[in-house]
Amino acid sequence: MSGKNMKSLVTVLILLMVGAFVYIFTIHDAFMYDRDIGQITRISNGTTKRTEDEFKNIDHQHSQKIVMVIKNGKYQGKKVHAANSWTDSGAFDQKFHTGQQVFVDLQKKNGRLTAQISDYKRDTYLIMLSWLVVSLLILTMRFKGLKTLLSVALNFVVFLIFVNLDVTLNLTNFFWLFVVSAFIFTALSLVIVIGWNKQCAVTFGAIVAGTAAGLLIGILVLNYTGDDLHYEALDFATQSPKQLFLSATVIGLLGAVMDAATDIVSTVFEIRRAHPHIKQQQLFSSGLEVGRSILGPLINVLLLIFFAETFAMGVLFFRTGNSIGYTFEWTMSLGIVQSLISGIGIALVVPAASGLASLTFKRGHKVGND
Repeated sequence: MSGKNMKSLVTVLILLMVGAFVYIFTIHDAFMYDRDIGQITRISNGTTKRTEDEFKNIDHQHSQKIVMVIKNGKYQGKKVHAANSWTDSGAFDQKFHTGQQVFVDLQKKNGRLTAQISDYKRDTYLIMLSWLVVSLLILTMRFKGLKTLLSVALNFVVFLIFVNLDVTLNLTNFFWLFVVSAFIFTALSLVIVIGWNKQCAVTFGAIVAGTAAGLLIGILVLNYTGDDLHYEALDFATQSPKQLFLSATVIGLLGAVMDAATDIVSTVFEIRRAHPHIKQQQLFSSGLEVGRSILGPLINVLLLIFFAETFAMGVLFFRTGNSIGYTFEWTMSLGIVQSLISGIGIALVVPAASGLASLTFKRGHKVGND
């Protein structure tokens, strides 16, 4: 076995050992929680009741009798009983199974300890999914995968800082705060993943140009057409829903534009490294070709993400007797507008990224590590 294959095998074994340790730890980490946790040991299924609402939607409600053992706190080791009801639709409830761990509210009444299930303990699944993502990044991208993880972590911290600033300062015009945060996201991601070099600077310039142009065109079109969107349809929007919508649009637009600009600029730089004497016009044409090839898939990805976000709410509106027009207006219109603005940004960043990348070089100048 070659040294490279041996190193890969060792990496896989280490990742598997880490995964096994994390899994075992998370199913025995009840001692870390202040809330009481119970592990279900036995379930008895009860009666089933058929329900039908005024819109002829049929559902079935089931009952369960649950026995569990408390895993932490002063009642650790005690056996308690609880009741649960769940429906086939699962809108506001869920079916429990033996072996699952749940958060419970304990009450002692007449000397008897009873429990009511408040939520499902999901840390094992979340942490194992995170382990899987990290492992795949390390195995497929090696050191670049670690840099990607670092950029994600830093961007998450920056996002929390800016949200906390907005809440603490109680700003009236918070849109510009999130615009600044979006470009900090971009700079951090590019510097960490690409490095501080010419390619990073060109990519950042293209992203700024595409994002600014797409957002400006979107705002102008909304203002020209009357801007009668129902911004109040945003979930939990209590004040300045339009600013909240535009802030979310900037972040989504930035992500889409960054994807396209990074692909185009990196391709143009690689072509220049392989062919140092290629003409600027040829580089520009190559960038446009890359842009054309990714434009369709990227826009379709945006639409699929939008469909996934609005699918459940759209079905709920249809099942409660609402028309297509009303459902679109209150569940889909804002997402469609955001997708269109992102599509405009992607289309504009293609010539911007191709032009900036091609103009960066003079004929015969070597790219090197720029």
